[in-house]
Amino acid sequence: MRAIILAAGLGTRMGPLAANRPKCLVELAGAPLLDHQLAVYKHFGVDVTVMAGAYPDQIRTGRDVRVVVNPAYTTGNMVSTLRFSLPVVPRTEPVLVAYGDIVFSREVLGAMLAASRDIDVAIDRQWRRLWELRMEDPTTDCESLRLDGERIVDIGSRVRSVAEVQGQYIGLLRFGPGVLHALYERFDRRVAEDPRYWNTSMTAFLQDLISDGVAIHAVPISSGWLEVDNGEDLRRYTEAHASGALAHFWAPTAAAR
Repeated sequence: MRAIILAAGLGTRMGPLAANRPKCLVELAGAPLLDHQLAVYKHFGVDVTVMAGAYPDQIRTGRDVRVVVNPAYTTGNMVSTLRFSLPVVPRTEPVLVAYGDIVFSREVLGAMLAASRDIDVAIDRQWRRLWELRMEDPTTDCESLRLDGERIVDIGSRVRSVAEVQGQYIGLLRFGPGVLHALYERFDRRVAEDPRYWNTSMTAFLQDLISDGVAIHAVPISSGWLEVDNGEDLRRYTEAHASGALAHFWAPTAAAR
């Protein structure tokens, strides 16, 4: 099994915390976010490639991990960064894709490794508990996610009511053998028709696939992960870790440095 960690973004929402380093190297519970992810992959023997941007040498230092630089890291986003990983993604085996600003438990990754459809997406059914830890009003920063059985039928839209939210996308996906290459043939055609599509978001890309009849399946989880979107997230998680409250959501997977 291969895994691609998307860590080429500039991390501007982290402010000075990511001014001179990749966002994935911001520390939580004594270790960089990246190291927490790598510890979980190592447990399962997953081969990892990190898609880097401005500071690839910082990612390489002290880590036995393949690093590929996105040459267009100042433009585009997760979808276009993933496009540059295709040369190291074999068509003959599944591949996991994870955002570089998330951490997750062995149980979460185990659920994704057990999935077997063409496109599987981890969703947190208990998302509201985490959103209440992260922000004053958890309904202001959630996106739509509706299911029909195990299939996702709507993802990533603005919501008027939390009734439209049956879970939250966590930034962890699995693609069956050869599927990622086929999806990017579609992506390249869309970009050729409209260059602005290069900047499409991952959830918008998934929704386009759903609208075209492509089956995307949910892998439900209940907590066991965190997203560090900005400095306020990190501050709240650090306080919760100090008080012991963070253990209700996630426990560190890498040793403190």
